Amino acid sequence: MTQVRYPATPLKIGVMLLTIVMLVAMLLVSNPVVAAFLCFSSLITAMLHFNVFETTADANPLNRIDLGIQVTYLVLSIIKAFVLGGG
Repeated sequence: MTQVRYPATPLKIGVMLLTIVMLVAMLLVSNPVVAAFLCFSSLITAMLHFNVFETTADANPLNRIDLGIQVTYLVLSIIKAFVLGGG
């Protein structure tokens, strides 16, 4: 089985940087409304990942790193929204 390797494009790098910025913002925010917005935006950036990156079988490290950041952002934002919303 051959490994598929798609090139890194500026759009792919931009999606990863956007996710990192929003992840840091989510970790620093203490307003429940902003946390809920960032929780919803984590779903949008996850969808954006699957629209920008061609396939999850891509062996490019950028794909795997971004997917890991997307999943981390999604899980942490849901937890933070519940914690801030329940208090």
